Amino acid sequence: MPSKYNAFKSTLAFEGKIFTLYKYQIETQAKLLIKIKVALPEHLSEHALYCVLTNKKLSLYTDSAVWSSQLRFYHQTILQALLRTHNGIIETLQIKIIPQTNEAKVEHQDLKKLPSPENINFILAQAEQQNDKALKNALLRLAKTFQKKSTEKIHPKGNGNK
Repeated sequence: MPSKYNAFKSTLAFEGKIFTLYKYQIETQAKLLIKIKVALPEHLSEHALYCVLTNKKLSLYTDSAVWSSQLRFYHQTILQALLRTHNGIIETLQIKIIPQTNEAKVEHQDLKKLPSPENINFILAQAEQQNDKALKNALLRLAKTFQKKSTEKIHPKGNGNK
């Protein structure tokens, strides 16, 4: 039976050519960013975060719209500084914004929603009314666990309250 042609090529099969190309692109863009930062005033250069060269277009990334508008005032200065060192490689400069992401830091304990004290008492009352011993014990353990967890939430460990 003939084997199927597999178009997938593992990363180890590339013999480093692809990675060398990527490394070269990253180094080139890092050098461009350094040259851009040198051409800008110090207070503005720290807001030039990244740059990406695609064909003959350079995209400069910043962290907010305020800094983007400030960088646009230096558009010609940046282009002239880059054209002196990169003979005709760059034709256009585009300034883009990378929006900041606010990751909510939520403790693992806060993700758990515990029943109210009234519902915990209801579970205890239901446990007492059960004829089946296994169900009664399970409901009692559940209610006791909820009581323990709710008191831990009110008095967390490590603050001196026990």
